[in-house]
Amino acid sequence: MVNYKKLGYKNIEEYNIDFLDTLLNTNRTYEYFVDWKKVFSKLEDKIVEISILNALSKIQTENVEEKFREILNKYPECVPLLPTILAIRDTKFDVFDSEEKTSKIINFSKNFDIEEVVNFSKKTGLLNLFTGIDDLYSYLTGTEVGLDTNARKNRSGHIFEAIVKELLKEAIVSKPEYNLIEEDSSIDLDRNKRFDFVLYKNSHPEFLFECNFYSTTGSKPIETANAYIDLQNKINNTGMEFIWITDGLGWQKMFSTLKSASNTIDYVLNYNLLKNKINFLL
Repeated sequence: MVNYKKLGYKNIEEYNIDFLDTLLNTNRTYEYFVDWKKVFSKLEDKIVEISILNALSKIQTENVEEKFREILNKYPECVPLLPTILAIRDTKFDVFDSEEKTSKIINFSKNFDIEEVVNFSKKTGLLNLFTGIDDLYSYLTGTEVGLDTNARKNRSGHIFEAIVKELLKEAIVSKPEYNLIEEDSSIDLDRNKRFDFVLYKNSHPEFLFECNFYSTTGSKPIETANAYIDLQNKINNTGMEFIWITDGLGWQKMFSTLKSASNTIDYVLNYNLLKNKINFLL
């Protein structure tokens, strides 16, 4: 069971109430919204091709197809950029042609068919776009920002780990006997396991941390809880202690799962409990 006494609680009910009352509404830091470094890095990698295609914005509409074909013949390296302008990462994908009543693969890599690419660009409105914008670079900046939203889910988990990491580092700043290692896979538990953080005391692993954040309900938190129950059983009698740092309003409707896990796991803390109780542990 959760070691509520060591955390300073009179009973398990007091711990449960405090856990629910101190859940974070969100783990969205300012870095969550857009990874600007990645956005501008992708644009920088294609700056020559962007500049070449940007010339089409100066062409009269009736001449744009001719100039577009001319550019693709002369600068074939521009072709892989075209799907990105339509907010697509792939350079090869299927398209159903309603006129021919069949699907076909459109290839934008080295082995592209220029007529297929031109036809695709006409039918998707890409050619019209070139004459309707003033600056392809600015347009693609917006496109990359939009595409970056797909990475927010992964970024969310890493961000929660990052804010926990900062808290742990602050907790040991005046304790030279402690050393924090992240993504540590050196702990021998008869299984391959990489812990988010391991806190060493005098060069010996003392606390093993796993972190996750759940904004909504679902099967994943339940799977995670069951996995960590098994993990706690493997850690028992090793001289190390397992601390599960989990947070998010998703736990409000799944607290029965967390209570069940708390019957086995020694320490289940949210961010605020970790912040307020870390000195009880060290």
